[in-house]
Amino acid sequence: TLFVIAVSLMVSLACYTTTAPPLYEPETFPENQPTVDQNITPETVVSTVAVQNPPADSTAPTLLYISGTTHIESKPQTWVNVDAYLAFLEQVTALGMKWSIGADIGWLEGEPRAAELIQKSEALGVQWDVHTHNPQDRAKAAYLITQLGGHPNSVVSGMLVSEFDSLAPQTYQGYTWTPQVLWGGVNCPGHRPGCDDHAVGLWIPLSAEQYTTHDPSGQYIRVGGGSHQLADGLALAQTIADGQYPYPVISFTLMVDPVNLTIVNSDDGMAEITAFVNEINQYGFVRWADIEETAQAWVEAGSVPSRIEME
Repeated sequence: TLFVIAVSLMVSLACYTTTAPPLYEPETFPENQPTVDQNITPETVVSTVAVQNPPADSTAPTLLYISGTTHIESKPQTWVNVDAYLAFLEQVTALGMKWSIGADIGWLEGEPRAAELIQKSEALGVQWDVHTHNPQDRAKAAYLITQLGGHPNSVVSGMLVSEFDSLAPQTYQGYTWTPQVLWGGVNCPGHRPGCDDHAVGLWIPLSAEQYTTHDPSGQYIRVGGGSHQLADGLALAQTIADGQYPYPVISFTLMVDPVNLTIVNSDDGMAEITAFVNEINQYGFVRWADIEETAQAWVEAGSVPSRIEME
């Protein structure tokens, strides 16, 4: 029987096997919300959750779920060119990739075309994670996304490991946002050498002090993104094909720089990403899912911890 590692399965909430809360718990909205800019034409949001059955010829004991993401920081010099980035999203989603975006408060409040990017990207199936450098701003960021016509998910995209013990629902302007999925933990600020956790796979951290220890009774599902490099993703897929890992679900995330639209810490752009997708799709156990969908697939597969250290 083929097990599962991680891309887009619709999860029946009644079948969850951990005590983590359902990944699509309704948010609480204020009675009177500001009106979205009427100059922006809302697009139809396309659901990114779809059932995928494993290929009949796949023999790997694990499924590899691959996601893509971009962080947009508060400083304007780190902001995306909206037209170029929308073109990029059209290309990657046409390849079958699943993408998510995390934008900090400065961009959400300062980019004149924020509503346009949020709505048009959601129409492509792109998800909006919650990414803030100030942990107290998460509910505010989620709230601002809703006011710009978007639908923030439950993902904390980027955080200091030391913040783990204080994670909890937050409320801003009458809007309550509840974290359920974690991605991108760092042990020290600034992404200095040795700070980033480059593990792949999924688990539920026990505490800030014992972050890499799985807690089956915990709340927050950690989705490991690895090094984000194309070559490392291919190497991981080959290792899985060789039968090295017994886990049902393993995760890996590609991350693209918002300014250059290349894989972070590399010169790999759209041509190299396309070649990567074509090559890695030769493995029958590969699934494409955004970060939250990856967590859903892991729960559906039994919540078996699969943390794997990567250099």
